[in-house]
Amino acid sequence: MHNKITCIPYKDFMDEFLPEVQPPRPLPEGPTKTVVSSIKSRLRLRNKAGARPAASIAKAEPPLPPSPFKGMRAATTEKDMYTKITEALNATDPCPGFRFVPTPHKGDHSADTKQAVDCGMYPTEAAKKLKIEESDTFGWTAWSWVEIAIECKMNAVNDDPFDEDLEGHEPNAETRRHVLGQILSYAEYVFNHQQRMFQYMLLFLGDCARIVRIDRAGIFATKKFSYKKLYGGRIAQFLQRYAALFPTGRGHDPTAVRLDWKSDDAKMMLARVRDVDDDDYAAALFKKQLREDWPWWKLEVADELTGQTQRYLVGKPHFQAPGVAGRATRGYVALEADPEEGQEARFVYLKDSWRAVSDDIDKEGAVLQELGQHAIRFVPTLVCHGDILGQQTRTQEVWPKYHKGQECALKTHRHYRLVVAEVGKPLEEFSNGRELVEAFLCCVKAHSQAYQHDIIHRDISAGNMLLYKRPGDSAWTGLLNDWELSKHVEQREEGGRQPDRTGTWQFLSVNALNDHTKPIDIQDELESFFHVLLYICIRFLHHNLDDKSVPQFMRDYFDDFTPNVAGYRCGSRKHQVITSGALDLWAYHKKAKERLHFLWAPKSNDSSPSLMHPLDEVITTLLSWFGAYYTLTEQQSELPHEPPEDRGEPLELSPAIAWIIEDEARKEKQDAMADLDNRLSSLSTEAPKEDTRHASREELKQLAASLDTHQPMVQLLLKALLRMRWPESDRCSKDLEPKNWKAKVGQVGKSVQAAKAAKGSTKRSKGSKTPGQSLKVSASTETKVSTGSKRRSRAAGNTEAGLSTKRRKC
Repeated sequence: MHNKITCIPYKDFMDEFLPEVQPPRPLPEGPTKTVVSSIKSRLRLRNKAGARPAASIAKAEPPLPPSPFKGMRAATTEKDMYTKITEALNATDPCPGFRFVPTPHKGDHSADTKQAVDCGMYPTEAAKKLKIEESDTFGWTAWSWVEIAIECKMNAVNDDPFDEDLEGHEPNAETRRHVLGQILSYAEYVFNHQQRMFQYMLLFLGDCARIVRIDRAGIFATKKFSYKKLYGGRIAQFLQRYAALFPTGRGHDPTAVRLDWKSDDAKMMLARVRDVDDDDYAAALFKKQLREDWPWWKLEVADELTGQTQRYLVGKPHFQAPGVAGRATRGYVALEADPEEGQEARFVYLKDSWRAVSDDIDKEGAVLQELGQHAIRFVPTLVCHGDILGQQTRTQEVWPKYHKGQECALKTHRHYRLVVAEVGKPLEEFSNGRELVEAFLCCVKAHSQAYQHDIIHRDISAGNMLLYKRPGDSAWTGLLNDWELSKHVEQREEGGRQPDRTGTWQFLSVNALNDHTKPIDIQDELESFFHVLLYICIRFLHHNLDDKSVPQFMRDYFDDFTPNVAGYRCGSRKHQVITSGALDLWAYHKKAKERLHFLWAPKSNDSSPSLMHPLDEVITTLLSWFGAYYTLTEQQSELPHEPPEDRGEPLELSPAIAWIIEDEARKEKQDAMADLDNRLSSLSTEAPKEDTRHASREELKQLAASLDTHQPMVQLLLKALLRMRWPESDRCSKDLEPKNWKAKVGQVGKSVQAAKAAKGSTKRSKGSKTPGQSLKVSASTETKVSTGSKRRSRAAGNTEAGLSTKRRKC
């Protein structure tokens, strides 16, 4: 949450976000129209939470209501605070219809970490559902029901998550950053389990308190005030005004209806997946999301294409981006709520996000519509999309009032929903190397087609490349997904319209990481494709890198960074591999000069063929192109084995590959199969020179020219698929990168940990601002999936969200 926190006086906070509602006045005499207009006017004022009060409202601060804490004995421990504060609030009932419950030790069963907030304000009607009885000392945290999360700390200074003496009000002290990480994690749980536009929190810090408002653009908090001796009435006033608001004014999304388990919609959801076919991937995934410990919803999409409102039924999100601020993307396998008469409700993929509003970035649905008009293959098919009326962040609007003379770097985020027809599965669920490369080729081809129509994706990543089986096909093909950061080529500006980098750190090109103002071009995108291919292959295929060294290699190559006075730059390992054009294993292998190569079977299998794996030529050739492109100087690359064996028999082509061959032939006005062999043979079958340091500049230029268009990469992948023999079972039985792996002190990747420690963060995913832990260097925050992938959790995120545990967008 870096540079997104502002602390302001209590009265300013209330005027901005919870203005006083005028007492009712007698209805004016006159026509019915005048009476109705007057009523509507008052309702608008009542529900305009976040707007400044009308001029007619008194400017002077009204008298505060009695303090709920008058006569409350001083708490001697934090545990004592839980009971005393909630008892005092329940006794005075400042918030009718709600109940305050201490929940410090009992985490929500639906949350992976079982993390619990100290106390919470819950709707009274939810008490029985939460099994909170009057005799209980402590209740269970229920993230899907908590209205306001409450955190208690004994020390008013050392445990304060905000520092009013520092610019940006973000603390430097380690213990205070730890508390900031805690409250951000609680806010994240509330956002994840509910459909909220914004939320409030209460912080009790010794004898002081703060009221906090959080939306997807940032945080506003009151300055610290004494709630026990002087200003306890402020808490009561806040709660009274809060309780008087309609749910929309309290931050609840009116276009999301929570379903009762016994409702007709819930019964329809269960009936649709009662007998799931093993091959029905979408139905199986939807069934998995219908968890009883997670709320089910009916979501509305105001379709910009037809002007009609479409409704969809969803369970637990299939994907949920980490973090509080930013796009906060959630992906659902959804079921049509209102299928056409006589038709079975179909499964679709619904993407819910808070998109960054920018004049030069189109809505993703508009991009998909344009791609569809151009008949681009291997991209999602748009069903409907649209912004949700009236749901836009306010933090960036209020921020300039309290930062006079400063440029506001906060983004405006608007709630947006997109529905596409395809439900895909993660790329990492491929069955063997050949299927992986086929899917990879489809995605490169999709990118090529879009680029021919002046659209560049700008966020090639593992989570944005999916496997999808077209109706009637038996083979899985690739689907290039998530076009929300795409632009028309002419929209890219030299000098960087946005001062930060757009993309996903682990897969950005070396040039993009080293120059945050550089417009993304075709060479950057092709390099990102290479990084994705390497990322998947290292994790799931057999190779000569020792299994125990895989996590360290992944950390060094994909997550590492180099500190720089201008910000963070590319890690040394990725930079060395790409600019040299060779992937040596000297830091991870007993043999100092051994290069990476892939195996047909596990290393322990002595019967494994001595043939080179087809991927070796693909990786080696691509590296030679990148090495030449970057430096046109000292390059090294070699093949570890004898040349690959020719297939010797015709290959049965999948429909996707057959179409790509036909399309490539049309470009060259050639017969598809008659001249295919000649065209593939035109690609060099020789390995790049063993030592290219003495190669002529013209030779290096020729290699680098292979990155000027998509065609050389497309043909290289076709050659690998059609001319080479592939193993049937080269996939490992497990992911070689453990989820919770940590680098040992002294290992190659320790720079990441050192940088993190220097920033004073005590939690890996809370409050860090370093790439590899919390990486966001972009205008847009984390997101992923429009049609189906869940990205691995490990070391990425975004500085803007300040809260990420997954490889996310920068």
